Amino acid sequence: MKIEDLADTIQPSRTALLFGAGTSISSGAPTGRALSATLASKLGRDPGEELSEVAQIFENRFGRSQLTKLVRESLEKLQPAGGLLALPNFNWLAIYTTNYDTLIEQAYKERGRDLSVYRSNFDVTRPRGSITPLYKIHGCVTQDAGSGHKSSMLITESDYDDYDKYRQTLFNALQTDMFTADTLIIGQSLNDRHLKDLVKRVCSLRQEGVQARVFLMVHDYDEDRASLYTRLGVEVVQGDLEDVLRSLLSTSRAEKSPVHSSSSDADEYLSTELLLTCLDVRHASQLPANPVQLFNGTPATYADIAQGHTINRAALSRLENAKSGSRGYFMVVSGARGVGKTTMARAFMLQRMKRGMPAWEHLSDHPLDVGAWVAVEAKLRQQNKDGILFVDDCTRHLKSVNRLVEHLNSLTRPHLRILVTAESSKWRVSTKSRGFFSKGSLIKLSVLERSDIDELVNLVDRRPEIRSMVESRFLELSRNEKIRRLRDKCSADMFVCLKNIFANENLDNILLQEYFELSSEAQEVYRHVAAIQAMSGHVHRQLIMRILGIGATGLDALLNQLEGIVSEHTINGKQGIYGWKTRHDVIAATIARWKFADQDDLRALLFSLIEGLNPSVYIELENAIAIATDDWGINRLTNLSDQIGLYRALIETIPGHRTPRRRLIRLFLKNDLLADAENEIVKAERVLGKDAVVLRHKAVLTLRKAELTPAIADGDRKAMLQDAEGIIRRCIRDFDHDLYSYRTLGDIGLVLAQNHGEFYAFDDAIAYLREYEAFNGDPEIAQVRRNLEGRMRAIGLEPYAVGADSEETATKLAEGD
Repeated sequence: MKIEDLADTIQPSRTALLFGAGTSISSGAPTGRALSATLASKLGRDPGEELSEVAQIFENRFGRSQLTKLVRESLEKLQPAGGLLALPNFNWLAIYTTNYDTLIEQAYKERGRDLSVYRSNFDVTRPRGSITPLYKIHGCVTQDAGSGHKSSMLITESDYDDYDKYRQTLFNALQTDMFTADTLIIGQSLNDRHLKDLVKRVCSLRQEGVQARVFLMVHDYDEDRASLYTRLGVEVVQGDLEDVLRSLLSTSRAEKSPVHSSSSDADEYLSTELLLTCLDVRHASQLPANPVQLFNGTPATYADIAQGHTINRAALSRLENAKSGSRGYFMVVSGARGVGKTTMARAFMLQRMKRGMPAWEHLSDHPLDVGAWVAVEAKLRQQNKDGILFVDDCTRHLKSVNRLVEHLNSLTRPHLRILVTAESSKWRVSTKSRGFFSKGSLIKLSVLERSDIDELVNLVDRRPEIRSMVESRFLELSRNEKIRRLRDKCSADMFVCLKNIFANENLDNILLQEYFELSSEAQEVYRHVAAIQAMSGHVHRQLIMRILGIGATGLDALLNQLEGIVSEHTINGKQGIYGWKTRHDVIAATIARWKFADQDDLRALLFSLIEGLNPSVYIELENAIAIATDDWGINRLTNLSDQIGLYRALIETIPGHRTPRRRLIRLFLKNDLLADAENEIVKAERVLGKDAVVLRHKAVLTLRKAELTPAIADGDRKAMLQDAEGIIRRCIRDFDHDLYSYRTLGDIGLVLAQNHGEFYAFDDAIAYLREYEAFNGDPEIAQVRRNLEGRMRAIGLEPYAVGADSEETATKLAEGD
């Protein structure tokens, strides 16, 4: 292929670059051979040996720190030149490099362009956003164990042996991009065994219909060597980085920001990033409705609601009343799965839009950009206009939602209102911004009310397109019998009511019969999609291909079989990521319960998910957290060693992330494995630094030692309790308000009161809780306080009967004494 043809073929935003040593040579970087010769000269050895072998010998003789120092000295004075300086002119999908130097980072900095740099698994604590990502798959000179860092450059034989420990997630990112987009390899000989195997796999998939292409650019063209690559499916191009960038510039391929195609006035308030990560309610309401999909379990779309395919819930008027008052800025609709939270919230959003309010729904497959929404509020305020943002299933994004609400709550009158839905059980135990209680309202949605059931029966009677789908035996019932059946047989649950309009059977039987009628291959896809969705994870095409080993062509055929059961939607067209989901979370949970009842099956699924994780993609990082935290993830396994093994696998995959480490410590404490918990706390403190949850776990560990250590003196137990008290007080001092830290202080205080007659710690915990309750307003805080007071009474002691007076303590705390 000619260089001009390559420039006409590739689109930078759909192209991943893979750089080898050859791209840095023009900037003065040594080749691998030259670096090997430098090390060999220090050792008095033959300069022609492999770099990994020479580096290993050098490390064995002089130590890692000396090896790191020598490599750093050979690279630290380099400055980018040539084609590297032109890289930032293009909106590349991603850049991968096996080079240790920082030339690409410097080039982007000089141009004032942002770059997200991933040097090892430890850097994968944030998802990949709109900023160009740079993956240094062999590490970086700035981070090495020889200079005290947790990961190392891949340079010695031992480093390559430990490759999985530090770089697997970076390589998974490359694999995902190569499967979904074009890859241009420059300055890379493909001698790296991991890269060569990956290129062979990607090229073999082209025979199954994968459209991604792999281009290898070589400076000195050799027909014989080129034939070795063309046999694999790689397209060989003669030239170098400067050549291809020059050709791209001559064809005006330096890209502009994407254009959003919507005519809604609401768009004027949004940045380009928000246009791609939220839904405009006005535009969505004008799309085609799908009552068949709706009455098979999918939450109603804005078009379904606008065209009268849903009922007006009685709770909708309560939501409307809440919006009108001073506590109508941050509204929460909570309830169990399947009660109709999303549909009712969308009906409310449609009402707001029809009354002239710009209305948006955040797309849950993307992170919530707090700064961008703060900017939207500022624009609304400037025009004296009110807007509203809906975040469905908000506990997935609660940290960001809390930050946004906290900012808006600081304003006298925010011009952006927030509506969220949440599962009741998750909402109750989550830490919420005080704005939800000072300027917000909670609407609880549970069973259908009598007027809701009346509306549902009326809907079936008045809409022919819906009536045509209803099971004949239901239509033959009298109106009163229909109402009685829905109220009594279905326990007035919205989702089960809908299913029982269509069949006179219970929900599980309906779904299992539907499952049975599928081919075995379609069943496998369905149950895996359902299991991942049930644990609040995100399913996408590449994930299913990875887990089940299905080719692209075969996957399309299976998706056709699953029409109406599993649907596909675009998550990120630029990255080629397409999400899959069942019609409803209740369906997903039902299928997962029956089709992953076998513990071995579930364990294998979780391990395969972790092994292939690409956490630099937002939805995959979300999957990692869901595996660790959701009741349908690791918590669903009954074997303790399996749970521990999975948490350890997650920690290896995302070692810099806090959640898996916290969860593993919590598991050890729950099972009284105190020595294991202590070891894990030491590791977590070394990697994470100061962390409120780990510090709280450390206090709980010390409390449990005081309670469970056999054959020690009472004085020693008291000393342990005082140590635990000191730890949790440091946690309270150094970090923001935390309900569970106050509860832990109360737990320690209860033991001190019961066993040693000292009440001060307990009284302080109650005072903290009262102060926090007055500040935040979350009723869960009062529940924790009452629980502690009840436990004190249960051991025969009245709170505050001995020790400091609670009001006096509260006053001291408020004054900072």
